[in-house]
Amino acid sequence: MSNIYQRLTNLNPKPQRAVATVVSTSNGTTTVQHADGSYQVVLGDSITSGKVYIIDGQVQGQAADLTYTEMEV
Repeated sequence: MSNIYQRLTNLNPKPQRAVATVVSTSNGTTTVQHADGSYQVVLGDSITSGKVYIIDGQVQGQAADLTYTEMEV
């Protein structure tokens, strides 16, 4: 018997969210590069440079262009 909670959560999956850097825009789509170096073509071309929020394969808005730093504690 499967877990009832898991079956219910599968009915309403969480949206896939990411922040990526715009590479190019064309004909209603944007090519972005993720932090791991992979590329993805997403829907939307309103933001032509910088970082963007992506939710379920669509550009949702401009993201802050912050530098990544790591600190040991």
